[in-house]
Amino acid sequence: MLKFLNMLLGSGRQQAVSREDGAAKRKYEYFKSLLIKNNRSLELLTEFEHLLYENKPFTIEQVLILSEDLISLVYDLAEDLNALSGGKHPGLFDATERLGVAILKDLAHRRRIKKGELILPMRALSAELADEVGGKAANLGEVANRAGLPTPRGFAVSAYACQHFLRTTGLSERIGRRMRRIDVKDTGELMAVCEEVQAMILAAPLPEELSIGMAACMDELAGLFGPDVRVSVRSSATCEDSEASFAGQHATVLNVSAHNVGQAWKEVVASTFSPRAVYYRRSMGYSDDDVVMAVLCVTMVDARASGVMYTGDPTAAGVPGQGADDILVSAAWGLGVSVVDGSAGADFYAVRRKDSSIVRRDVAVKLRRLRLRADDGIREEEVPEGLRRAPCLDETRIRQLAAYGVRLEEHYGQPLDIEWAQDQGGRLFILQARPLGMGHGQEEGCSPAAQPEPVHGREVLLRGGAMASPGSAAGPVYVLDSDHNLPAVPQGAILVARKTSPAYVPVLGRIRGIITEVGSVTGHMASVAREFGVPTLVGLENASRAIAHGETITLDATSGIVYRGVVPELVRDRPCVNLMRGSPVYKAAQEALRRMAPLNLIDPKALNFSPEGCRTLHDIIRFAHEMGMREMFNIGDGLDDAEGAVRLRAGVPLNILVVDLGGGLTPTAPKKVVELEHVKSAPFQGLLHGMTDPRVRWLGGVGVSLGGFASIVAESILSDPNADGTMGGPSYAVVSDHYVNFNTRLGYHFAVVDSYCGPGINDNYVVFSFKGGAADIARRSRRARLIAQILKRLEFKTEIKGDMVRGEVRKYSQTDLKQKLDMVGRLLGAVRLLDMLLSDDGQIDWYVEEFFKGNYAFERGADDGGQPPPPVDGQTPPSGGALP
Repeated sequence: MLKFLNMLLGSGRQQAVSREDGAAKRKYEYFKSLLIKNNRSLELLTEFEHLLYENKPFTIEQVLILSEDLISLVYDLAEDLNALSGGKHPGLFDATERLGVAILKDLAHRRRIKKGELILPMRALSAELADEVGGKAANLGEVANRAGLPTPRGFAVSAYACQHFLRTTGLSERIGRRMRRIDVKDTGELMAVCEEVQAMILAAPLPEELSIGMAACMDELAGLFGPDVRVSVRSSATCEDSEASFAGQHATVLNVSAHNVGQAWKEVVASTFSPRAVYYRRSMGYSDDDVVMAVLCVTMVDARASGVMYTGDPTAAGVPGQGADDILVSAAWGLGVSVVDGSAGADFYAVRRKDSSIVRRDVAVKLRRLRLRADDGIREEEVPEGLRRAPCLDETRIRQLAAYGVRLEEHYGQPLDIEWAQDQGGRLFILQARPLGMGHGQEEGCSPAAQPEPVHGREVLLRGGAMASPGSAAGPVYVLDSDHNLPAVPQGAILVARKTSPAYVPVLGRIRGIITEVGSVTGHMASVAREFGVPTLVGLENASRAIAHGETITLDATSGIVYRGVVPELVRDRPCVNLMRGSPVYKAAQEALRRMAPLNLIDPKALNFSPEGCRTLHDIIRFAHEMGMREMFNIGDGLDDAEGAVRLRAGVPLNILVVDLGGGLTPTAPKKVVELEHVKSAPFQGLLHGMTDPRVRWLGGVGVSLGGFASIVAESILSDPNADGTMGGPSYAVVSDHYVNFNTRLGYHFAVVDSYCGPGINDNYVVFSFKGGAADIARRSRRARLIAQILKRLEFKTEIKGDMVRGEVRKYSQTDLKQKLDMVGRLLGAVRLLDMLLSDDGQIDWYVEEFFKGNYAFERGADDGGQPPPPVDGQTPPSGGALP
């Protein structure tokens, strides 16, 4: 329409326009601008909906930019409407400002760490202080001070101390600018920027008051344990150990002397910006402001053995003979680093909760162990020959650990992931306790111990290992020799590595599965793989030698089998895991969308159809478009009466109002109500021919019953109390001899057809757009895909975003273009209720084929060539565009 109006305003082709006075011309200009803002605002609204529904990570900056752009456009829309109407709707500015301020206030809210103590002793810590000292420190204080179990002694450096450090050194602003535009999917860029930011932090001086406070705490520990006391400096960031585990994403510095505590603290703070930490939090829906690093400093345990304990089995769902409530214990000689990062083999024990019996005992060959150095740091050494095949724990210690686990689970009321250590004297200590993520949508399968039969006729490459994350996947193998090769890991690969590592997190979004030769189901990488829903098999010996780089394989992690080639029986699309759901960024975007997307102003005749009745930005857009159309159709106030709006009686149950810009109606057309024979506009003729096809059922619904509640809702949406029996509010058509712009809205969806159809092929085009519906976003999106498939068959170039579809075709002859408009007219009537019927993607093809057979009512018949998709049960009420 905009192209055509520009042609009118810039030439003398239209006599009516040439007779306009200046005020009428300005109305045209405001109307053109209003249409541009209306279309763009709806596109931005759809883009915003996409952020929440397409299961891809997004940042708070993206949300803010989209929100600011949308609010600005809606405000401009209000300005255009008031300019067009002579200031009839000033309340629209107030409505836009009210909603805009509320949206941006919520989104611009950054996590503020309240001013408090820089350092808190362990005896003062409890779970309630998680906002001040992070989950790890708060939980260890809870274990020591309330659950009464043995833990190391120490202190916590608060999140406020980190914020104070970053602000006083000017790092906060510098880091913010550097991180703002980073693309975490570009592994190379991610690694380079993170290295730069970490170097800034390590080079910055500590505030004097923080250095003094750390020294005083270390002096207190020295008074208890001697001058050579060493501490473990551990991350305890805000948001760690919450809905997202952040397992293994931040640093721990072991065996640190008093002299080096300050530098170790900065290393841990810098790990907030490690590539894996940044990728993880962006994927999980946490902004940089949400994660502020508190640090836990506790005395080192000179460990004889260490490991991890789960008080439930996150991989046991549906696995025969394996209890989901078994206590799982992994153990290795020396410090437990190799257990939590999965870099070495570990003993594995399963303890039955009800009677403390040990139901599974796998003793690994343990060749290397980590020990404390005499000075700072740790060292690796060979395990003495007599201990290599010996269990790290006797039955008494295994049961004691399991009892600790049950006690803590009862205290917290949920399954836990616990780190523990045994000192040289045999005493057990709890080092960490956090919620145990039980995974996403675990599939049924067979335990590796059950040795399931392989798929018949398929070549097995390897069997064994342990399922760290269930599921199956197929793809080309990428054998990873070094963490430095991570940027080269291709999309869709199966990653094969010697050992598990949290460093693999930046590629989890683009790989299909993981196989490692060494690793534990209780390790950090296993936890994160379960969160991301990536099938993972660990402890599969000789994998990197038995599987060739680049070879296509099928990984069945649930059964512990690797096949050569693709095994179709096992490969199916994994359910999308929405990693961000429940995160701070997701919640903020969700709340913003509630103020943007739901459409409440449906009926223009309702009392609430006013600026004061606008409860969302979508309401304002709807109101401005409706009132703008009314002003456009009253634009004949300064013109001859014949050029005002007239009603079209077309034989379809739509209230169609027409404004003729010149030559769109016959010269003898009546001034109030016109019939089809009075329509002279070539493109409007084509569109109406399709809309009035007798096979299109505008009333009475489609042939497949909606059933139950859905049919009642559909009837209420489409019905109108008018005596003429028309559906919904007015539909508007702006026409000339070779042009039409047709706007129609039925309940919750609307469609626009804009076309120039004249003798010159190069000027001819049709643009069709469709958005909305009464059903949930999934069904509305299916209808959009169905419409797009039909348009593609009609040779339209299409674009889909959520429930919005746009099709465009150009440079066809007038005859051919009228035929396409005829089909678009049929499409308008045929698909108007299909959003309520499309409950499955597999139904789309059937409806497309039936449409091209001329079955526009989608009735069942003997010649269907197959059964049509089943009707929806109709028991779930439509959302009306609101978030589920």
